[in-house]
Amino acid sequence: MAGLVAQVTVHELFRRRGALALTLLLPLTFYLVRLDTHWTALRLLAMGLGWAVATLALFTQVSSRLIDRRLVVAGARPQSLWAGRHLAVLLLGWVVAVVYAALVLGTAGDDLEHPGAVVVMLVLTATAAVPLGSLVAALVPRDLEGAMLLLAVMAVQLLVDPEEEWTRILPLWSARELASYVVEPLGAQAGDYLARGVGHAVAVTAVLLVLSAVLSRLRLRVVTPPLPAEPG
Repeated sequence: MAGLVAQVTVHELFRRRGALALTLLLPLTFYLVRLDTHWTALRLLAMGLGWAVATLALFTQVSSRLIDRRLVVAGARPQSLWAGRHLAVLLLGWVVAVVYAALVLGTAGDDLEHPGAVVVMLVLTATAAVPLGSLVAALVPRDLEGAMLLLAVMAVQLLVDPEEEWTRILPLWSARELASYVVEPLGAQAGDYLARGVGHAVAVTAVLLVLSAVLSRLRLRVVTPPLPAEPG
């Protein structure tokens, strides 16, 4: 069931070619405007990719609310619907992440300390962004409000000082550590940056998945009305 839902979701996403192209080209714009500073360019690319993938997940969840409710009433499992829609956006996000990683390696690969970690950084960013978008979709009534909320989250991550301890609660904080690992000559500390980045991304993804799954299950639950009392 989840596989079928994923196929249908991918088909629906590709029907909106214009919106899909504009959304996925945003990270490219972020990257190219700061290509002269590799660390900043990579971080902007990760933030742009995170926003794009999260927005696709948001649109997918919001646009499917009505049909998902009907499918659940007809007997479909809410978990299968949730998993299928996540899987579709996740696979698309991974493909885009790999494409952008190839672009980075082609334009700046010779200047990076650990170029192979670019793929890791972007794939983890896309992975965390999918449940982030779904969680926002469960919290807001419409996709426009959700897109603005996601934009605000990404703006905060770009504007705050990532050295501050509290910034670790931000969903894509890992991009900062991984970008440093990719670009900077960190010496003996390189492994620590990689471990912190990967660990944070995995932990955030797990938390967001749980929250998104719980809220989705609550939203799609079928409430059976009580039977009328028999006449006395």
